[in-house]
Amino acid sequence: MKFDIENALSRPEALEAIISRWTPQRETETVPIERSLGRVLAQDCHAQHSLPVHRTSAVDGIAVRSSDFEEGAPNTALWKRGEDFAQADTGDDFPDEFDSVIAIENVTLNESGGLTLPAAYEFKKESGIKRAGSFMQEGELLSRAGDTLTPKLMAILAAGGWSSVPVICKPKIAYIPTGNELVSVGTAPSRGQNIQTNSVMLRACFEQLGAEMIEFGIVPDVREQLGAAIDEALSKADIVIVNGGSSRGSEDYNSELLKERATYFSHGIKAVPGRPIGLAIVNGKPAINVPGPMIAAALAQDWLISGLIRAFYGQTAAPRVKRPAVLDAPLGGRPSFEHLARLVAREIDGVLHAAPAPNGCTLAQNIREVNAFAAVPAGVKLEAGQTVEIELLDTVNWA
Repeated sequence: MKFDIENALSRPEALEAIISRWTPQRETETVPIERSLGRVLAQDCHAQHSLPVHRTSAVDGIAVRSSDFEEGAPNTALWKRGEDFAQADTGDDFPDEFDSVIAIENVTLNESGGLTLPAAYEFKKESGIKRAGSFMQEGELLSRAGDTLTPKLMAILAAGGWSSVPVICKPKIAYIPTGNELVSVGTAPSRGQNIQTNSVMLRACFEQLGAEMIEFGIVPDVREQLGAAIDEALSKADIVIVNGGSSRGSEDYNSELLKERATYFSHGIKAVPGRPIGLAIVNGKPAINVPGPMIAAALAQDWLISGLIRAFYGQTAAPRVKRPAVLDAPLGGRPSFEHLARLVAREIDGVLHAAPAPNGCTLAQNIREVNAFAAVPAGVKLEAGQTVEIELLDTVNWA
C-alpha cells in the first residue's frame, strides 16, 4: 500500500485514534492469590480484618505492668515469670494484665528466676507494643482496581484475608506471521528464506504485559489465505496483529485486507523505523498491520501494541528512567519523520555517552548492544557533542 505522508499520523495520534474508537470487552475471573503475580485486579480490595487483631509485642523481650514502675524502678530480683512478667517475643500475644514490653537486651535473667534491669534504664509506659490494627485496619484499601499484582501486593492481600482475588481476564492477541520467505523456528534456512522469530519476541513481550498470544502458523502471501486468517483471528481474539506485508511490495496485501473490513483505517506513521503500519478497527477490535523486520516490529510493540494492552486494562505506562547523555554521533534530521533512535549508552570517566549502533553491525549485535532510546522530533538534528535526555531500556551496570 502506498505511503501517504500527508495523511500519516504521529505516534500519539495513532494510539489515540485506535483507543478512542475501541471499547474493550473485559471479563473477570478469580485466581488463587499465590498464582496472581502479574495479574490485574478487577476491583478494589479492602482488608477483611485488622492486624494484629490484638496488640502484640514489637520486640523480643518481657511483658510487664506499667503500674509496677509508677514509683520508679521496682526490685525485680525476686520477680516470678508468669506472675510479675511474661515472655513476649516479636509478634507474640501475651496476657492482658501486662501492658508494656522491655526489650530483652535490657534484661538480665537471674538463676533464681528473677531479673535485673540496668541502673540507667528508663521505663516508658506501653513501650515495645505493636497496637491492634497497626499493620492494617479492617476495611482499609489494600490495592486498587487496575493495579498489577506484585509480590509485595500479593502478600498484603493475603494478610488482609484474600486467599483468592478477582482479576481481569488476560486480553487475547492473535498473531499472524505472513510471507512466502518465512520458515519456522528450528528450521535451517535455505537461500531466500528467513526464520520467523517475531512470534518469540512478541509472545514474551505480551506475557510481560499480561496478555496472551494466539499464534497462527505462517501464512503465505496469497490474498485469499491471508483474508481467511484475518477473519479467523478476529473471531478469536481481542486484538489482531498481522506481521509483514504492510508496505508497497507486489505481494503486500495485509493493510488492504484490513482496510476492506474496517470501520476505521489509517496507513502510515510519521516515525522511522516502522513507518508503514496499518491501523484498523474491525468488528469493534483493533487490527494492526506491523512491518516484518524485527527492529520495526519491536518498536511497534514498544509504543503501539503495549499501549493497546494497557488501554485494555485501563492502565497508563510507567515512565522509563531518563538520564542526560553526551551524543558521540549525530541523530535525526529527517524532515517529515520522527526518528526512533536505538542507542548504545556507556559511562566514560563518570559521564554517560550514547551513540547509535555502529554502521555495519549485525542485527544480533544491534539487539545485544542497544540499551537506550531517544525519540528525535521530525526535522530536528542533534549534533555530536550535544547533551540530550535518553531513556534507559533495561537495567544496566554502568560501572
